[in-house]
Amino acid sequence: MTAMSLVQGYSSSSESESEVKELQRNHADKGLALKENSNSVVIGEDIGIKRKLKSTKAEAKKRKLLRKGKGPWGSWSGSESSTSDEEPENEEVSQYFETDEPDVPNETHVESSTFYGESKKDYQNRGFLHPPAEVGVDFTKKLLSFKCFLPKKTIHVYSGHLNGTGALRFLPNSGHLFLSGGNDCMLRIWDFYHDRGCLRDYKGHSKPIKAVDFANDGRTFLSAAFDQKAKIWDTETGKVTSRYNFHSTPNDLKFHPSEPNSFIVGLSNSKINHYDVRVQAKQGLVQVYDHHLSSILSLRYFPDGSKFISSSEDKTVRIWENQINIPIKQISDTAQHSMPYIDVHPQHHYFCTQSMDNTIYTYGMQPKYKRHPNKSFKGHQSAGYGIGFTFSPDGHYICSGDAKSNVMIWDWTTTKLLKTIRISGGKPITQVAWNPQETSKVICTGGVGKIFLLD
Repeated sequence: MTAMSLVQGYSSSSESESEVKELQRNHADKGLALKENSNSVVIGEDIGIKRKLKSTKAEAKKRKLLRKGKGPWGSWSGSESSTSDEEPENEEVSQYFETDEPDVPNETHVESSTFYGESKKDYQNRGFLHPPAEVGVDFTKKLLSFKCFLPKKTIHVYSGHLNGTGALRFLPNSGHLFLSGGNDCMLRIWDFYHDRGCLRDYKGHSKPIKAVDFANDGRTFLSAAFDQKAKIWDTETGKVTSRYNFHSTPNDLKFHPSEPNSFIVGLSNSKINHYDVRVQAKQGLVQVYDHHLSSILSLRYFPDGSKFISSSEDKTVRIWENQINIPIKQISDTAQHSMPYIDVHPQHHYFCTQSMDNTIYTYGMQPKYKRHPNKSFKGHQSAGYGIGFTFSPDGHYICSGDAKSNVMIWDWTTTKLLKTIRISGGKPITQVAWNPQETSKVICTGGVGKIFLLD
């Protein structure tokens, strides 16, 4: 072998000591230094290229053991550092690859709840979930069974949450309580009648609340937050019954309308996870819907629970059969914007989406789920915020928030804007809810944190 076989100072691992000296002489005229140490030969100090001499099988095995578990960035030098603190290879892999299964950390969960009412039980030993009899309201009325009217002004302001309120839900059916989740990481349930104060708070999240939802019986509710956790709470006692930890943010979640043990979670990793608390395997994960291409924004079940609707930042809306990971319908268009909120009309013939182009669009529930050409609602501004909307219990009105601190109400039949109510605080109104048993009472909230009651 001659020096002509070398490429920019590299030599083969079988070179002898004499060959190394020959290389030194050949490179002396070029001003390159050739240095030796116990492990390597360096040709050309200014180039800085090292090459290992041939090692024994034992030494190679030792280096392999040192690299094990360090992944692609493991050291290739003959380091003599201890391997006692190195993690097993399978644990290292789990840090790079996410799974769809939730996990529950081994850490102690810091959760608490405080009751602020006068008494946890009434004279008949009933808790606050039971509708009050003394307020003179029939809490058994059904949707579409009574006529609604337009609210006119703010009649009460709840203290709400610091730095904004991100979630708002009435107790199903009766509506004598409502739940809020704030940027102060707190959840609170409020009395809609009597002194209209906070009855109980729920502490268990470490970052702002993203979404909440009641089971249909109101006995439990779901919460999701930016801490990448979801929890199931006992509404009356404030105890957490189930915990779920994800690798991405849960943006929305919904209980099945007739099965309080089943719910879906829309994640920022584009997946929708379906859980059943009665299932022991995989923390109750029974299905993953993964056809969306970007973060899930909103979820809504069909009233009978047979299907559900999802919207995503990929600017599509999809219809799914329960536990079947193939959408039966994809609603998409090149001019379509993302739709951060979905709701179903009380008559169950249509569903609506709040679009980021400042329009609420209407779609038929069946059979082809096409957009209604003449039923869209405009006049409000979203300005990049996820703006929520609601329907009146009789289905005659649709009510939406607004980025300019307004509540807007349209006629459902004519799509005409009927009412604009200015809300104090000058912050976007992102959450609105119409009481299911009242003709004209609406609550709203948003960036200002306070919760406003309109009538």
